Amino acid sequence: MTALESTTDEVADAVVASGPGPGRQRWWLEIPLAVAFYFAYAQIRDWHGSATVHAARVTARHHGFDVLRLERWLHIDWEKGAQAVFVPNVRPLVVAMNVFYGTAHFLVTVGVFLWLLFRAAPPVYRHARNVLCLGTAIGLVCFALYPTMPPRLMPAGIKTQDTMDTVGSLWSYNHGVLEHISDPYAAMPSLHIVWSSWVAYVLWSWLGRRGRARARWLAWLYPLVTGLVVVVTGTHWVLDLAGGAAVFALAVAAAKGIDRVTSRRSAARTR
Repeated sequence: MTALESTTDEVADAVVASGPGPGRQRWWLEIPLAVAFYFAYAQIRDWHGSATVHAARVTARHHGFDVLRLERWLHIDWEKGAQAVFVPNVRPLVVAMNVFYGTAHFLVTVGVFLWLLFRAAPPVYRHARNVLCLGTAIGLVCFALYPTMPPRLMPAGIKTQDTMDTVGSLWSYNHGVLEHISDPYAAMPSLHIVWSSWVAYVLWSWLGRRGRARARWLAWLYPLVTGLVVVVTGTHWVLDLAGGAAVFALAVAAAKGIDRVTSRRSAARTR
């Protein structure tokens, strides 16, 4: 059994054992934590400024070219190729991808988070919350230190289509709520991969203890589909996906370390 399987099986045991019950989590203390993370994101966006601020744009574009050069060296600069396959041939699917991009990233993550908050045993909820918070925090630090222009904003000849604008969707980066809450240079690493991997991590654990060994692997289709979507929509470089996966793995490792320290302290207090 791998370390990941061992950890997630332990998480699943507690989820299944806990069941529903009022007062398991002090949810009124968890909401301010989520608000604090939003303000951290907003502060980093203020540091970068909007897409029209020259200094922020130049720095982010320089980093975008760095990512592209590394992708070309690795032969994984697939952004334009992916759009060439999907955009002219299956436009209705691209519209569906645009809607998926604008909704699932938040709604699915929040839904799973609330499920854990109200149904999981406290240690399980805390572990999952720590993974999500650590992954998000690491991503925010990366955005602050290394703002990166996504493919859709790169100069002519390099840039890919912003499919939400050129093909159509419920949302657009150029107006409405998305324009005001999105950081235009939060490309590396992909928080879409961090969050979707977190959702898969939770579901994979739960399905395993339900005896659905085959179905549990389907949970990992969610981050794979998310990765395809964010590349086809012009939101992320392929390398951003690898960065997101690395951040998620680091967050899991850090959360496990916190669990071990907490367990040792609890054991010491009971002696």
